[in-house]
Amino acid sequence: MDQARGTYLVRTTASRYVISLDRNVVVRFPNTGPPTEVAALRRDHDQIHLLAVEDATVGRPMILVLDLHLPNVPFTLRRSMDVVSIDRLSDEDEAAFL
Repeated sequence: MDQARGTYLVRTTASRYVISLDRNVVVRFPNTGPPTEVAALRRDHDQIHLLAVEDATVGRPMILVLDLHLPNVPFTLRRSMDVVSIDRLSDEDEAAFL
């Protein structure tokens, strides 16, 4: 993601992430059912404070720096499965997710 603004739908081999660079939030939606069985992560489907996107490149794992607002935990690194697509969302689509 070369742009520093906007909201994006990032699909990985296991989940979908909605990332708002304007609001500094991310929401993870794990895929369900075959062929991918995905483990639940803390705060799935919730808006999480996004501190940084370290890497979001198709064909590579996405690396996010998150603030889960846990006592004595300044940040959490989340590494996804490989990214398969990155699409910028319209304002209407963003409103449906966030």
